[in-house]
Amino acid sequence: MLDKFINIFEGATEFYGQAKRIHKKLSVKVEVKAWTHTKSPITREQWRLHLEGVEPQLGIAPLKKDGTCKWGAIDIDINHYDYQELLNKIRKLNLPLIMFRSKSGRAHVYMFMKKFHDAQEVKLVMEKFAAKIGVADILDRVYPMQTNLENNSFGSWLNMPYFNEEECSTFAYTDNFEDASIDEFFEMHEKYAQDNLAEYLKEEIEEIIKPKKLKQKTLSDFFLPCTKNALVDGGGKIKTVNRNDLLHHMYSWCKNSIEKGVKKLPEFSTYDARQLLHYFNKNYLDEPLEEKEINNTILKSENKEYNYLCKRSEIKKFCDVSACTRHICGITPEKAIEVAKAEQALGDVTEYMSVPPIFYETVDVKDGDSFKRIRIKMKGSDLINKEKWVNVLADGGHFPHPAILDMKIKEFQAMQYARIGKRVNEKAEEEASDSYEFKMLVYEFVRKQTVSFEKTALLENACYVNEKTSELDFRIADFMNYLRSIKNNRKLKEVTFDLRHILNATKKNGDVINPITGKKKSCPTWRFKSDPDQYQVMGDSAKQVEHEKN
Repeated sequence: MLDKFINIFEGATEFYGQAKRIHKKLSVKVEVKAWTHTKSPITREQWRLHLEGVEPQLGIAPLKKDGTCKWGAIDIDINHYDYQELLNKIRKLNLPLIMFRSKSGRAHVYMFMKKFHDAQEVKLVMEKFAAKIGVADILDRVYPMQTNLENNSFGSWLNMPYFNEEECSTFAYTDNFEDASIDEFFEMHEKYAQDNLAEYLKEEIEEIIKPKKLKQKTLSDFFLPCTKNALVDGGGKIKTVNRNDLLHHMYSWCKNSIEKGVKKLPEFSTYDARQLLHYFNKNYLDEPLEEKEINNTILKSENKEYNYLCKRSEIKKFCDVSACTRHICGITPEKAIEVAKAEQALGDVTEYMSVPPIFYETVDVKDGDSFKRIRIKMKGSDLINKEKWVNVLADGGHFPHPAILDMKIKEFQAMQYARIGKRVNEKAEEEASDSYEFKMLVYEFVRKQTVSFEKTALLENACYVNEKTSELDFRIADFMNYLRSIKNNRKLKEVTFDLRHILNATKKNGDVINPITGKKKSCPTWRFKSDPDQYQVMGDSAKQVEHEKN
């Protein structure tokens, strides 16, 4: 059984993924800590431990160094989706796909082959299948995500199914949408795995990448897939926040479509790209820009070479790369690969849920003449600021993939926001928070001071604690002197804020009677409910004994 499973899911061997669950609630998306192991190749023993349910779980990248793969997958990560209906559609279309339940309760849809095939071909076919079953606009990603591993980079991996195969939650579905045992899955694999895929792929690729000579009859026939999807989403009008981004994108389309044949339509026979943009703005935007504004902001640089803004948030959410590469006005397969390179150079984002949070992102960086994948640590604000992001890497002696450096700022932000939205949350211990650090700082100060049950001790730079309530008083001047002594540069304003909001301390303006003169002396203090176990009280011995008894 083990050897059969390994053979089916064979992929990259020089590295592998590992994932460990934070919790196991099936009602919500499972939180995991995930990482890529690159120091040693995968072993047969690790496959065995995965099937036996010994964490960490195993992840495999389908792409081998020679640019081939033996399986592809569609990752669908959508809540409240009818996955049974999806399986019914797959079977109705007679597609060689097997659907699995993912660890989060969503779906991984696999295509298996009996031998290795070119990864570029497999990727194109998986994208085609995604479009056929109606998930192209909602899928999370398609595997293989990469089609080559130049410069010793690492491919993206997918969690393997049948973790703890006897009681697993990541199983294949039978054709009747029932849980399939691993032996039943083997039978399905035998049924659906392709052995003459080369010929089959040839037909699919010709359909995908060969531009079709369509007999366009209306302007909408020339619309890009993203435009069509946006119009459907908006009920016939494009709803957009950033109209300038959209119209810059559409101006590139206007110039391209005019060349491709829009002028052959009787209604638009006299139109140039400028006139077509005005027409599009007036008829297809829910809130059109003023014509003057279009002329001033977009068309003033008419001679400038505009490219499609595929990565901008307003366009990316409606993108269909597979359909676009075969559209008469769409991007070329080469451009699609170029666009994908930047995304492939970035991996997953993990949020370490301390206070404030710390973020980690996997990223490809220069390693001599090749690239290596590292995990970088940064603040949330640095993740979406391209300049700061690059500086964080540079400060660590790392330099990102040129595809990222070539990205425009807004494109970089859109890509990062998408990754942050899908980030993995990793719980932090209390000790990792700034509030815990400040609390311990206060108690460290208290332990270095004399703590007394006598309030008069405050006049001698000591702390006073109420025996009954454990409320502790200290003078702010004494605490600030302590901070300076340990070279802590906190400002008074910052300290008082933290005292109020972390320790729930309050300022008291009471008096203390001088035991020598008998006179009252003003002695403002800060008071908080303390933990007596954090310090030792020094004072009247009898009171000390009684305190310890209590």
